[in-house]
Amino acid sequence: MIWWYASTRHDLAIGPFARNWLRSSQIDRLLIVLIYGMAWWIFWGLVAVLTRSAVLFFITGLVPWLVWTLDAVIDRYHTRGDLNNLMAIEDRVVLATRAEYIGGHPDLPHGRFAYLTIEGSQQNPLLTISFPKQVRNTSDGTTALGYDCFNIPLLDIGKTSEKADSVESMTGTLLASLQEKPGKLFSQERVTLKVEYQGEAGRKHIVELTNFLRGSDEVRNWRNYLVCAQAEGDTGYKPYGPWASLRPEITSAEVTPSDPTGNGSKMRPARRAFERR
Repeated sequence: MIWWYASTRHDLAIGPFARNWLRSSQIDRLLIVLIYGMAWWIFWGLVAVLTRSAVLFFITGLVPWLVWTLDAVIDRYHTRGDLNNLMAIEDRVVLATRAEYIGGHPDLPHGRFAYLTIEGSQQNPLLTISFPKQVRNTSDGTTALGYDCFNIPLLDIGKTSEKADSVESMTGTLLASLQEKPGKLFSQERVTLKVEYQGEAGRKHIVELTNFLRGSDEVRNWRNYLVCAQAEGDTGYKPYGPWASLRPEITSAEVTPSDPTGNGSKMRPARRAFERR
């Protein structure tokens, strides 16, 4: 419910409440609801005593539990619905998830949760950060779901290293590295995916992503997908095992990865990977 409301409202999505709520587990969210629920129950308990209505306290006492349950259900179906639409409508998308963008992109000064996709073509694979937004149709006044998209070209990846001061590891020559923080009591393990690439001005940028939708294992899988997508773009060889390859490059025209009207893809002239769409 929080993601459904805040995802298309950038000012709310970059706020501390939405980010803290979305990065929390269901148990953590339940504890937050119980903390605020105590004040709620005390207030309505006093009202019930004054009005001598036990039914009123019983009904209002269920509200915090309903909020927690509705948030879990709406978040699950809304998020997975958006991801399924990205995979089904955009024929250039081979992988999609939701994660928290921490920082590092030259066009994005604020961290927030966003959708991540691997898209593009075999000759130009892209890691795309997408922010949902509502797009108004000027002809009839209706609104549709669109996206503000920011690309990271995988074939322009440079060298990455761990954030901690240590001897350079074997992953130093990969396009993406992982930083892991062990979990504690009431705290999950946190794995951060760091993708390094060279920007349009020739400067090095390190984009950090964490809190993937399906947990720490998905972060590690995405690092593997990024490495394999880059290797397939370089060599043209399909990685081993089940794998969804990107389509070959279309030279004359390019299919738009994100149609702001929400009505599917459309053709447009090819443009550079660093340009904001």
